[in-house]
Amino acid sequence: MRVTFTKEHRRYRVLVERELGSTLCSRGPGNDEWLPHDLLHFVAEAELGLDDGIFGALAAGRPAKVFIPVDPKETAKVWRRNRIKRVRLTDGRRSERLAQELEHAWRKRTLEPELQQKLDELAERWHSLRIGESMTLEWPRPEGRRRHPPRDRRRPARR
Repeated sequence: MRVTFTKEHRRYRVLVERELGSTLCSRGPGNDEWLPHDLLHFVAEAELGLDDGIFGALAAGRPAKVFIPVDPKETAKVWRRNRIKRVRLTDGRRSERLAQELEHAWRKRTLEPELQQKLDELAERWHSLRIGESMTLEWPRPEGRRRHPPRDRRRPARR
């Protein structure tokens, strides 16, 4: 899955290209000069292994409310489906909290060095983009992956 963040005037746009699903898009809430909110979601979920947040759900082929298909025919189907059944992300709140904590720790410079450096590099890349320019990130895990239970709830391996 490829996720492209495009800088717009006072906003940003996110395009999600999936191999196992339709291409989706969303407009971000406002625009931070250094790290847009959805970019923080992406990093939090990718780096911390959260498979049931916004981007993890999209990679697994599940919908997320804020993203709509690029194809207008698909958009109509999604709206009809969502009217009937509410889309629910179990770890959506957790992803939101992690994104906020990640931003706070990055600004205070209290992250572990490797993660701090990764966010510094992404922030520099984003900040240097002009309006209309984009940056694309690859989702680090395979698409279609099912969410796994926490390690302590998994059955022990057979010997």
